Amino acid sequence: MVGHLIILRYFSREILETTAGVSLVLLLVVLSGRFIQFLEKAASGALSIELMFTMILWRIPSSLELILPLALTLSVLLVLGRMSLESELTILRAAGYSNRRLFGIVLVPATAIALLVGWLSLVLSPEVARELDRQVIAQENLTVFDTVVPGRFQTDKSGRLIYAEGISDDRESLIDVFIVEPSTSKQKDTEVFLTGKTARQQLNAGEKYLVLLNGYRHIGTDTSLEWEISKFERYLIRLDPETDDRPESLDTKSTRALLASSEAPELAIVSWRISLPIVCLLMLPVAFLIGRGSPRQGRFVWVIPIILIQFGYITALSFAQKAITAGHWAPWPGLFWVHLVFLGGVSLAIGFGSFARRKGRL
Repeated sequence: MVGHLIILRYFSREILETTAGVSLVLLLVVLSGRFIQFLEKAASGALSIELMFTMILWRIPSSLELILPLALTLSVLLVLGRMSLESELTILRAAGYSNRRLFGIVLVPATAIALLVGWLSLVLSPEVARELDRQVIAQENLTVFDTVVPGRFQTDKSGRLIYAEGISDDRESLIDVFIVEPSTSKQKDTEVFLTGKTARQQLNAGEKYLVLLNGYRHIGTDTSLEWEISKFERYLIRLDPETDDRPESLDTKSTRALLASSEAPELAIVSWRISLPIVCLLMLPVAFLIGRGSPRQGRFVWVIPIILIQFGYITALSFAQKAITAGHWAPWPGLFWVHLVFLGGVSLAIGFGSFARRKGRL
């Protein structure tokens, strides 16, 4: 009994540590790509630096729920491949550990990771997505005073190009302001430039205005030298109204709220969330069978094929989810048909492999 617990702890430590390492590498790859996208938005002024880092951190749960199943599959493959190469599996078999018993040991850490994936997909990710949506709405409601960077051209959400040489210490006034108004559909060739010594924000009848003081208004076209220039002491620019709370998207709805609905799109999302931990468990026999194979095959020979197998599995689930959302498939059993087909394929492969080995012994 003590020896069995030692072996269980050894397998669990190896699989969990390898899963953590693979997950970290894959997570860094995914987040680095998103970091570049967010950095471009932050450089253009469309996204604040604070929100950029918040969005990156809060996208970790939704990334991990897809990364962990693949990381688990690869870790089982690599750990068993190393143990087979170093004859550890041969020693365990000589000690009376059958393949079924070894699979039961591997199943323990795999179940723990599957439960973690289930918690991420069913509970944490929707909550984080909901909070992130609120943060994005708050970002959209920021005015130029909240996002302006002195000495840099920036574009607000209405397409207005704004430049300010400086900003007051209390961030209530912009200094030496230059504004290019967006072209309208009726006057596409007309350019409107505005300059002002200072600018400040004013609230009038519940609407926000940008008030330019002591400046000039230039109207003309880039094909003509005749420009209309007018001087003003006070010029009001109506800012876009604040974005109200948008309807809650399916990705931000809690699993309980989705289950209370009988609509196909909601049930498709629930099926997808449940499918992710199932993928962890159904890919386990594939990784186990390949990992305990011949040591002469090497540890990394099957890495690319097993990645392609899992990618095809996830892709089939994604297509099935879209089919349910579009009404082409019934919500029930929904995605579970894909799991059953995959499980049937794995069972056939196991049966064929056992038959081939028995035939080879004859």
